[in-house]
Amino acid sequence: MLIDWLVAKFPKSSKSTLKKMLEDGRVTVNGRAVKVMKTPIGEKDVVEVLNRAAGGPPRSSLDPLTLVYEDADLLVVDKPPGLLTSTVPSEKRPTAIAIVTRYLAGDRKARPGLVHRLDRDASGLLVFAKTLAAFDSFKSQFFHHKAGRVYEALVHGKPRETKGTMDSFLIESKEGKVFVTKDKNKGQHAITHYEVIGEVDGFTKVRVQLQTGRKHQIRVHLASRGYPIVGDPVYGPQPPKSDALKLRGVELSLDHPRTGKRLEFKVEGLKSLT
Repeated sequence: MLIDWLVAKFPKSSKSTLKKMLEDGRVTVNGRAVKVMKTPIGEKDVVEVLNRAAGGPPRSSLDPLTLVYEDADLLVVDKPPGLLTSTVPSEKRPTAIAIVTRYLAGDRKARPGLVHRLDRDASGLLVFAKTLAAFDSFKSQFFHHKAGRVYEALVHGKPRETKGTMDSFLIESKEGKVFVTKDKNKGQHAITHYEVIGEVDGFTKVRVQLQTGRKHQIRVHLASRGYPIVGDPVYGPQPPKSDALKLRGVELSLDHPRTGKRLEFKVEGLKSLT
């Protein structure tokens, strides 16, 4: 059936996203748009997914971002390592927000909004608002710690306790590096929960949940405890033991800005250093 083909083709996309593809007329079988998931298809049938909404102009590619979920209010993607989330308007390097903005350029109702960030060298889930109302809702959820963010990291060493909480104040230097400070009047309060979940290639794998979202929070907290993230060029041992920072956002949960329904998204976690 068509649904089986779509699931195999887009393994990271939810059924809601696949259904939206059909509703938008983006899925064709032998050149004809099909909107029924259970449409039977055979080996000789040609299935295509058009990168545009029916009747609208072609959409730019999201590459190298991977679409996880999309509806009229939000867009969730999986960001690869090495891609900036956002920066100043004069930035010439690709950024996730620029890619999303181009992707939504043909949608007159869309107002792309960056809700939160991932470090350039980290990978994982990012949510973008498509409307001003959605942006305001998500910003409020993140500010009041109602949005859930879970990461996986590979670290040097092994924490003495299998789980715990890192609670401190962080301050940023003029050069952009972040440090733990005892001066509560200068630093920002940061809380990170962690749990040891395994071992990969001789390094410890930890599951990390953010309660606050400060710049470089996970990287600084783990490094300050003596367990820097593998591949961290700023807070880890030099030279880094990996070409990529082994930090990945694997789970994201928040309330839908229109319906209030709790949305939960997951992507594959860290498996190796490669």
